[in-house]
Amino acid sequence: MAGATPLPRLPERRRRPVGEERRQALLVATERLLHERPLAEVSVGDIASAAGVTRSGFYFYYPNKAAVVTELLGDVFAEMVEGAGDFIRGAGDPAESVRAAMASTWTLWHGHQGVILAMLDARGTDPAVRELWDAWLDRFVEPLTEGIRRQRDSGHALPGPDAADLVRVLLSANERTFERLSRADGTPDEVRRVIDALSAVWSGAIYGPTSGRKP
Repeated sequence: MAGATPLPRLPERRRRPVGEERRQALLVATERLLHERPLAEVSVGDIASAAGVTRSGFYFYYPNKAAVVTELLGDVFAEMVEGAGDFIRGAGDPAESVRAAMASTWTLWHGHQGVILAMLDARGTDPAVRELWDAWLDRFVEPLTEGIRRQRDSGHALPGPDAADLVRVLLSANERTFERLSRADGTPDEVRRVIDALSAVWSGAIYGPTSGRKP
């Protein structure tokens, strides 16, 4: 009698290293706490306790809570830039790529609005927070500026003011508009109209009134 055919071996589920799990727990705990209270009222002890690590364990990974917030914002930055990839590369229809980037940016802003609004609330009274926030916004300038310059060089975008200056102005419009929308807890219809309006502003500033590519 032939032996039974052995079943294929299932791959072992890979676990994150303990250190990575603890770092992620600290990030998640910080973001959750910032949904509940201002940044100034969140201590290192609060974060450590919420993450299930000791206070000394916190300091093994981060020198202070500002470093945790910096990493959180860095993750959001990476996700937002990825969501605006078609616009930055100049791929597809310009109006559609701008709107897709805007919709993705809002989704990520809304998903992380606890940490974002905490930063906006604290920046008026805390110079260190203001510096951190301004540095975060500045990170968007280079990839977006490069995208506009690339499209100007290819003839797809209109010539105009310095691309970096234009990006800073447009980012300021996003910041103020998204903040207002977050604090008002806008309805889906309000969100759609705001996304449409911001997309029209960006498209008009970059591509002209028709927002279409030149033949």
